Amino acid sequence: MKRLLASSAIAIAFAVAPAYALQPPTTNETVDSAVTTEAPQPEKSVIIDTTVKETPSATVETTTEVIAPVSGRPELDAEHPIAPEVQAVVDAKKNYTTADIVKAQHEAMLATPVSEPTTIITTTTTTPKSDG
Repeated sequence: MKRLLASSAIAIAFAVAPAYALQPPTTNETVDSAVTTEAPQPEKSVIIDTTVKETPSATVETTTEVIAPVSGRPELDAEHPIAPEVQAVVDAKKNYTTADIVKAQHEAMLATPVSEPTTIITTTTTTPKSDG
């Protein structure tokens, strides 16, 4: 009987426990949390090509701009892709630790520019010829 009484008391305590839970503050506080990245931005190569086509009724000028990111990082070997920072650790130390490799990989990641796609913008301007 005592167990039944104790079990009932615990069940009641759990049932009313949410009423005693801490409520969130009602003030309108804002938290300034901004994440900043320090990844280098890649340089860009811009190539502009313009063609002019004459037709009997108009002049059609087409301009194509190709904006491509240029990475200052050396190309990796496709068969053995290893960052230069990691290769330097491997070449410099006979016995390197996992921490040395992780640090070098982190440095390589921070030195790699943000990847951006190549952007191609094509503008066509048609100027009608006057019948003069």
